[in-house]
Amino acid sequence: MRPGLGLFAIAVSTLALTQVSVAGDTRALVVGVSGYPNLAETLRLHGPRNDSREVVSTIVDLGIAPASVTVLADGVSDLPQGVVAPGPGTRSAILGALAELEAESQPGDLVFFYFSGHGSQQPDRDGDEQGGNDEIFLPYDVGSWTGAGVENAIVDDEFDAVVRRFLDKGVDFFGMIDACNSATGFRAAPGAASQSRQVPPELLGVPDGGGRSGRGIRAAEKSASPGRAAFFYAAQETEEALELTPKGAEPGEFYGVFTYNVLKRMRQTPNLTYRTLHQAVVNDIKRGSLMATQTPEIEGRLLDEPVLRLGDAAPRRQWPIWSGKLQGGELDGVSRGAVLALFDDPAAPDDKALAYGRVESAGATKSVVVPTAWPCAGNGDQCAAADEAAFKKARFARVIQPSLDFSLALSEPVRIDPDDGYDYAAALAAFNAAIGSERLKARVSTRPEGYDVAVGLVDGKLAFSAAAGLVDPLGPGSSPRLTLPAEPVAAAAAVEDAVKRIARVLALQRLSAPDPAAGTALDVQIRIAKARSGSIRDGACPESAEDYLPPVPAGDAPQFDDCDVLSAVMKNTGKKSIDVTALLIGPDFSITTVWPADGAANRIHLGEEKTADLLQMEPDPAASTEERLVFIAVPGVGKAHTVFEDLTQEGIRAGPSELSPDAAALRDLLATGLDDFSRSAAPQPTRVEEEMTIAVRPFVVRAAPGG
Repeated sequence: MRPGLGLFAIAVSTLALTQVSVAGDTRALVVGVSGYPNLAETLRLHGPRNDSREVVSTIVDLGIAPASVTVLADGVSDLPQGVVAPGPGTRSAILGALAELEAESQPGDLVFFYFSGHGSQQPDRDGDEQGGNDEIFLPYDVGSWTGAGVENAIVDDEFDAVVRRFLDKGVDFFGMIDACNSATGFRAAPGAASQSRQVPPELLGVPDGGGRSGRGIRAAEKSASPGRAAFFYAAQETEEALELTPKGAEPGEFYGVFTYNVLKRMRQTPNLTYRTLHQAVVNDIKRGSLMATQTPEIEGRLLDEPVLRLGDAAPRRQWPIWSGKLQGGELDGVSRGAVLALFDDPAAPDDKALAYGRVESAGATKSVVVPTAWPCAGNGDQCAAADEAAFKKARFARVIQPSLDFSLALSEPVRIDPDDGYDYAAALAAFNAAIGSERLKARVSTRPEGYDVAVGLVDGKLAFSAAAGLVDPLGPGSSPRLTLPAEPVAAAAAVEDAVKRIARVLALQRLSAPDPAAGTALDVQIRIAKARSGSIRDGACPESAEDYLPPVPAGDAPQFDDCDVLSAVMKNTGKKSIDVTALLIGPDFSITTVWPADGAANRIHLGEEKTADLLQMEPDPAASTEERLVFIAVPGVGKAHTVFEDLTQEGIRAGPSELSPDAAALRDLLATGLDDFSRSAAPQPTRVEEEMTIAVRPFVVRAAPGG
């Protein structure tokens, strides 16, 4: 099982979708377990009831018949009319509903199964896990260990058998699991606005059963069944699936991170394959966090088919609006500063806008829009005046110019261990002085929930962590610390500098390609070459190439050890030559150019690929770290090579004298967003061309055992 995050009430978008003509029907079983009456109150969840409501609302909006959807969720409300919701997701209810779906489904049909709740592990009962553990779903009526198993748990072997029966019948199956069985020991800040969707086996009274298991449901795909399957998991097996309160939501309104991002993508661009949806969701989660909090996973033979068999008709990205109140928000891809065209009819052509508006503030599902003068022809004509009367008459709004938000929201500093013996008065004073300074206060704020970066007080220092509020997720020291000077003014300056560096990194990540479905000009594969056994001597990495194994793909969640060499295969999949720059975002929020190096040519021509060794891991690192590579590709036609060396944190340096309009636009945008914190926090519409590509690839450097 895997982890995930959720979603909150989304205003219904006016999506004009057609469905692909297929031989069968689509049915869905949506399970959300929050209450867990038989478990300790601290283990109860808040997000699954919201997740399940939004999953149902989304698939019904996209064309699935309400009568074909069954919901098993406690505390859920506001479901679409016609949806069947008989009660909570108990063991018998879940297995019974799956049996009914099996009986009703015919060859060629599609069944969608969604589960949001806790997962855990128990000792393997039949030997199929090679001495490891079985993964288990925890339904609403789950109990404790009975000696033979966890009471009322659904074991992965049982679920595998159910899936196999669907596939053997010729029914396709899409499973989406927002739960986890990870046993990692993250340190959560007290009162943090997040919770893991994993119950450690010992809290259920489960004895130690041995090593970690794989996923039993994979066996279903190995059969020669006529049906095909796709499975989405919220995180890797070693990661936590989290739920939290997203930025813009009501206080205490929880959603699963995984589910939240999947539904946001499906609403923005319904016409995606499962594989492309997965790529987009991974991109969104990594781009929206400074830490590699979780990495969704996917598998199956159905991956290159349209999600839920949705059709090729391009939906209009538009939402209802009344007097500036837009029924769409961050979940729908609407961000502060975006420019909207306003219409009185949802079917009106794009060139018949009544007026235009700019998003003044964007919440999770609702936004405030103000009239704006738009457009400017760019040929000397005056901008059209804002027509406030027409603005008030409009009933639908479409995004015509997206924006980029360069603001940064920090949590209020939280002391991780009240008994650690340190005095944090000076650190708090420096933090407050920096955040309240004229240079930062326009773009940097603190809030109790929905923040970008959590601030912890630990080991006598300030520590900066992911939005989930976790400190040292990869072990002691893995969250960057800031040691402050004793002099108050210097301490405040040090905090201010650190905050600027963090904000620049986050802003750079936000520029990465927002829509993989649109196609990009650059495809990047990270590879790893490991040192041969015994070749690392006296704490030094070997220098001979013969001492390293051949490089292999590193996967979606790369992890590197002592002396591993990280290389990248960069392929031009577009229609013109491109210039590529690779930047490293370090654990201390530094930005360093790692390619091209030593004057190497960085132009990649049509259909060409280049392989470059970018980094080598140090031997015996003291702490694990989360880092990432950022690849920037711009058109490389009729101009000198473009290298974005001036984005490094060490200082602005003069770039190439001749820039294409696209490269100049990106440079200007980054200069405004990353280097001028004295300006207003209001985002500006971005005019970066779609053919420009910015790709982010996170990876983990693991500490040496005992480090």
